[in-house]
Amino acid sequence: MDEEDKIKTDNIDPKMRESVSKQLDSFINPSEKINETPVDEPDYVTSMIKEKSLLNQTEIPKNEPTIKIPDIPKTSEIELQKQIKPIIRTYKSDVEETIQTSHISSVNIAIAESKKTQEQIQKTKVEERKIFINKTIIIVSLVLVFGGIAAFFIPQLILHFQNNQNNTQPQIVDSKPIMIVDLAEKINIKDIDLNRLSTTLQERVSQSATQLGQIKNIYLTEGTSSQEKLLTASEFLTLIRASAPDQIQRTLEDPYMFGLHNYNGNQTFLILKVGEYDTAFSGMLQWETNLWQNFKELFNLGNNDATSTNSYQIEIKKFQDATFNNKDCRVVKDDSGNIIFLYSIIDNNTIVITTSTNTLSEIINRVSKARIVTQ
Repeated sequence: MDEEDKIKTDNIDPKMRESVSKQLDSFINPSEKINETPVDEPDYVTSMIKEKSLLNQTEIPKNEPTIKIPDIPKTSEIELQKQIKPIIRTYKSDVEETIQTSHISSVNIAIAESKKTQEQIQKTKVEERKIFINKTIIIVSLVLVFGGIAAFFIPQLILHFQNNQNNTQPQIVDSKPIMIVDLAEKINIKDIDLNRLSTTLQERVSQSATQLGQIKNIYLTEGTSSQEKLLTASEFLTLIRASAPDQIQRTLEDPYMFGLHNYNGNQTFLILKVGEYDTAFSGMLQWETNLWQNFKELFNLGNNDATSTNSYQIEIKKFQDATFNNKDCRVVKDDSGNIIFLYSIIDNNTIVITTSTNTLSEIINRVSKARIVTQ
């Protein structure tokens, strides 16, 4: 019987025998083998477990020697599993390993997390402050821009509004008299019949209530409200149908003056301005042919002529030389030898046409005073 056991033992694989011996030794002395790790040795225990399961399932030949494999205690499996590190890493395992290796406590972690949170809050506050400052700068810039625009346009709008108000108010047209006058009357041509303008003006002259020695200026305007303006000298001559020579028309200037002087009744007069004395003198000599006829109705000359029976007939009067107030004149006399119409060039460019030498003298005095004042 001993020989049969010896034969069976000799037939066991030496490597298997060595592995089994080591495993048995580790079970007996586990503390000495805990830190040892096999190097490049096949896991015979595992293979034996597999073989044992296979042997239980298959029949062992009767003639083959049988090997009895001892059962591995379960406690050794638990110890081995403790020595084997898990292959899959988790956040929890990483934190535990970090705490063990770096000696970090949970308090330190809480402090670090709190510090990180405070830094994030502070950073958020800084960003919000920057955004607030940027918005404030943009708002202030817009206010300044719109304020500048308003400061430029509002005065313009106010001036425009004031001008519109002034334009809607009745405008007082300056008559621009050539000399100092005592009274003035404005006539807008829209209110009268232009076909009988000369007759209308004569009626105003004869009906004017003036005192002895006073001079009244009667001036014509056109347009209404803010568009109202004075008629020019050329327009006035055209409306009264006076055929002035081209020499007078070309050199005619503004202002002119039409009115009356109260001396032995209301005496009509007309003052014209021309360019030069020579032009005015030659032009007036040429105009003498039609001068009486042109001013007959306006100056009411027909009623002063006893020989005149028809006020509409064409009359050509003979002008004579005369001198008054050291001024050369050209005059027309009636049958009695009284001067009823005259004109005089009282300075280099001023022509006075009137019906009385007294009126001529008064005009000369006032024009001279006006010239001294303006100088």
